[in-house]
Amino acid sequence: MARVYMETMIQKCVTFSQIKQLQSHFLTAGHFQSSFLRSRLLERCAISPFGDLSFAVKIFRHIPKPLTNDWNAIIRGFAGSSHPSLAFSWYLSMLQRSSSSAICRVDALTCSFTLKACARALCCSAMVQIHCQISRRGFSADALLCTTLLDAYSKNGDLISALKLFDEMPVRDVASWNALIAGLVAGNRASEALELYKRMEMEGIRRSDVTVVAALGACSHLGDVKEGEKILHGYNKDAKLDHNVIVSNAAIDMYSKCGFVDKAFQVFEQFTGKKSVVTWNTMITGFAVHGEAHRALEIFEKLEHNGIKPDDVSYLAALTACRHAGLVEYGMAIFNNMACNGVEPNMKHYGCVVDLLSRAGRLREAHDIICSMSMVPDPVLWQSLLGAAEIHNNVEMAEIASRKIKEMGVNNDGDFVLLSNVYAAQGRWKDVGQVRDDMERKQVKKVPGISYIEAKGTIHQFHNSDKSHEQWREIYEKINEIRFKIREDGYVAQTGLVLHDIGEEEKENALCYHSEKMAVAYGLMMIDGADEESPGSSSIS
Repeated sequence: MARVYMETMIQKCVTFSQIKQLQSHFLTAGHFQSSFLRSRLLERCAISPFGDLSFAVKIFRHIPKPLTNDWNAIIRGFAGSSHPSLAFSWYLSMLQRSSSSAICRVDALTCSFTLKACARALCCSAMVQIHCQISRRGFSADALLCTTLLDAYSKNGDLISALKLFDEMPVRDVASWNALIAGLVAGNRASEALELYKRMEMEGIRRSDVTVVAALGACSHLGDVKEGEKILHGYNKDAKLDHNVIVSNAAIDMYSKCGFVDKAFQVFEQFTGKKSVVTWNTMITGFAVHGEAHRALEIFEKLEHNGIKPDDVSYLAALTACRHAGLVEYGMAIFNNMACNGVEPNMKHYGCVVDLLSRAGRLREAHDIICSMSMVPDPVLWQSLLGAAEIHNNVEMAEIASRKIKEMGVNNDGDFVLLSNVYAAQGRWKDVGQVRDDMERKQVKKVPGISYIEAKGTIHQFHNSDKSHEQWREIYEKINEIRFKIREDGYVAQTGLVLHDIGEEEKENALCYHSEKMAVAYGLMMIDGADEESPGSSSIS
């Protein structure tokens, strides 16, 4: 009875001071010798939000002969802490101690907690060691432990080991399938993830919400809205989409990324439960990236009225909407309001604001924003400014941005090209030559641009002045046909961007067979050909 009472007292602790009081009582009343109560108190101190892991470690240090559960409590605490790699250090210490002590043995829980730490800390080599221990100690039959190992391999990107382990598992529960499907999606193997999902259905494994979310993530990666709708249809037979916020969020994200933002909004509107901040953020982002800035900002403004406090993602989505629509003043107001709501701007927020100002030609303000940052600016911010300086023909700002990029040790071929473009547009051919010399000196080579187009289920690749395609002659003819037609409508080629000191006609010819133009011309040829056969028979993307 005393043990049950004391265990209840441990569970009732809701502050750190109560844990300390209970620990003092344990010491004076002699309960600290009870391994069960002691490990429970350690665990409460190590993993609860109001606990103190460092204090739990101090308690552990005063245990003459710590048992397995005492070690597990500390390892579990570190696994969930901000320093998960320390869990593996404790695991190694326990492993060393267990070789000379019968009362301290690594068990399945020890391995499970340490694997979760490895998944968070991305410790690949540590996982292999633990996998060996699992095999040596005969834990391979433990389905939960094998699923944890599978999840750790997947989260660390070691999909070869994850797939091998999955095939070797004698028993696979839904969590095992979920871990591998999610790992394949995260590892950019979305097609395999969908195949695994279909195989899971064929084997009669009942899917969970986590399964559906992972499978919809695969559809998002592939832009496969039809498969996504099949998954949602199957889910709706077992449960209601408008009642599950996690699945609804995944559906909104899937529809948005597949380009069906109105269907995403339909899911958003029809959801009858309490929307989370993720739900709002996903919908705002969906509208923002599809150029529907006003709808995105309308939802952003409704967010707080619905009792949801905007977080850093909410602000980033709103700033993205402003950036795409060129709403400079509105965007700056949102940015300046972040601190008032207790949200600290991060690198992505600064990147959005710099791009927003740069696109509007307010390069000096963009420059000042970068210089005012409390953190070290990412090179991308200076690259954004350099790109804008090229668009607005601002030599001074281009040189400042280029210098800053070089100071950060970045030697990207695109940065050199942008600076060359600025000089070329001003006819400063000597400076263009110096940029080329600088590239040669630093052994930076311009990577040829490649453009892709899908036609009739086949991906076609083009590079500048390409003659490798079997229909290159027809493509050139199509480009010339378009060229003459648009010239009649007043089109004038932007020859200032050609980085050679040659005549205007030669410059125009140099621009004529750009890889993007060739891809578009081929696409138009396919559409024309399909129209002659039967409308709608060609798929171009």
